[in-house]
Amino acid sequence: MKKNVRNALAISGLALAIGASGLTLTASANTARNNRGPQFERQQNPSKIMRLKKTENVTSSAHRRTIPGIVDIISTDSFTITKGNKTYTVTIPPTARILNRKWNFIPFSDIKKGDKVRVFGTVSGLNITAQTIRDISLQ
Repeated sequence: MKKNVRNALAISGLALAIGASGLTLTASANTARNNRGPQFERQQNPSKIMRLKKTENVTSSAHRRTIPGIVDIISTDSFTITKGNKTYTVTIPPTARILNRKWNFIPFSDIKKGDKVRVFGTVSGLNITAQTIRDISLQ
């Protein structure tokens, strides 16, 4: 492998590690006069390395995520699923997509008690507003 490619890979790996920690680093692929590898510029005052603080305090109690579970109680526009010892109430808006295992659209009436489902949507506590419901039990 050519020396400058090796140096660039070393710098990118170090930059990823430092970037993930929230610190800043200035680096270049120039080698020292003794050809012992890449040179990194030192920060002016390394004792004052600080993390950036958030400018806003944004607290959100609702998160989008996928919850797998087993269907328990079904009503006209919602149903409940159980996952472990938790029971979630899933609300189905008219814009929600209801799919089977093969990602084909199905009517809500095809979902039965005991079916394994995955619900993607906005979770707030034990309530889920569904965006996509996928019934894994149906072919």
